[in-house]
Amino acid sequence: MRRSRTFCAVLCAGLLVAGLGDEARGADDPVIKGRRLSRWLTQLRSRNIGLQMRASRALKAAPEELRPKIVPKLAAILGSDRDNDRFVAAQVLGEYGPAARETVPLLVPLLKGTQFERNRAAAAKALGQILKDARPSPEVESVARALSAKYNEDYDNYADVRRESVRAVGMIGPAAKAVIPRLTRGLTDFKKWSEKHQQVRQQAAWTCGRMGPLAKEHIDRLIAMMHKEGHDLREIVEAIGLIGPVHENVIPNIMDKIESAGKWLTSHAAFKVAAFEALARFGEKSAPAAPLIRRFLRELKNRGRSDLLLKTAALKTLAAIGPAAKEAIPEIESQLRLKTSRVPGVSSEESESLFKDVREAAAKAYESVTGKKPPKTK
Repeated sequence: MRRSRTFCAVLCAGLLVAGLGDEARGADDPVIKGRRLSRWLTQLRSRNIGLQMRASRALKAAPEELRPKIVPKLAAILGSDRDNDRFVAAQVLGEYGPAARETVPLLVPLLKGTQFERNRAAAAKALGQILKDARPSPEVESVARALSAKYNEDYDNYADVRRESVRAVGMIGPAAKAVIPRLTRGLTDFKKWSEKHQQVRQQAAWTCGRMGPLAKEHIDRLIAMMHKEGHDLREIVEAIGLIGPVHENVIPNIMDKIESAGKWLTSHAAFKVAAFEALARFGEKSAPAAPLIRRFLRELKNRGRSDLLLKTAALKTLAAIGPAAKEAIPEIESQLRLKTSRVPGVSSEESESLFKDVREAAAKAYESVTGKKPPKTK
């Protein structure tokens, strides 16, 4: 009997220790997408690129509460001798955003020209994602300078690296304001004509927009860019709108480009929508654009999606202008009475939504311009 009791006690103690061991292992080596973290990390360093990508996707999808455990393990992979290992680790860390802040000092060296070009681009992107909207600090300023060097004195021959670097500065935002003067090289990145170079200019313009009024020194260059390629890169006029009407020529130049962009009112519609949105940001200062908006509202025929998107954007601009746009009341009233019809190329549900957006924008414009509730329509 005593032996039996002793055996049971030993057995129970053993099971308890085993259970505690499993629990401890589970905490240190959690399951992600049906596999232990340790297995995914081993697969992330596989020589089979397909397996690496699968592991990368799984780790990117890891729950936020597990990421602090994963970050140090990915940081170790940044020191791997293999290019692909560093590349995938940087990609995953970027997806973790601020949770991977401790790896910033390890990512900055990956920007150097001795690294594989994909690694440089991945590191730049990750730094922007990790430091997105960061508060000012010596570390942030140092990283911003390292990024801006890639399209300045340490000009990278690979456009993808320059593109990701200048965008990363924009991701950081106003905390990187010290490098705003260094955006000039990104805004003028050109070698004959190249789509890759244009993408660098596009992201440099986007970064100016992220800086807002702090980037006002670039407004004239952005206006020149808008006239040259703004119909292709709406980020340019968006940046102008975010910087603001810092001098008297900003609004007339936007109006000129709206009128000159294409043969038809709906030509380059995406640009024109962005241009109206930029004018709306300026509020009453955009009153000189009211006659142009009236013409758009009169002449657009509701024949396609672009017509209706342009009308909505134009009406929102009138709402922002307010009472100074009172001459546009007849055009606003006509949009209040707009009847829904089927728009070619879109579903009936989207057609209804597009017309509804126009009428709602017209109602807000009417109330803003007149100070009264819009009249009821049948």
